[in-house]
Amino acid sequence: MIYVLMRKEISKYLVTKISCDYLFDRMNNLNENEIKLDFTLVYYISNEFMKEYKINKNSCKKNITEVNMPLNFKNFIYN
Repeated sequence: MIYVLMRKEISKYLVTKISCDYLFDRMNNLNENEIKLDFTLVYYISNEFMKEYKINKNSCKKNITEVNMPLNFKNFIYN
């Protein structure tokens, strides 16, 4: 399992579609299939990032587990 701390890998502010695409490109290039994304101390997630995240996650072949997700992000992704 690979552990990714979002604030270190991307930023405390998840804003752009490009940063989301970058994250999924990196994850897709990993040999490991189990990935845990930790959103601890992420202060802001834009609508643009959320939409792109949902699109990328649905097309990703990796098993991604999110922890410490902000409630509004969790509701958007899983509803």
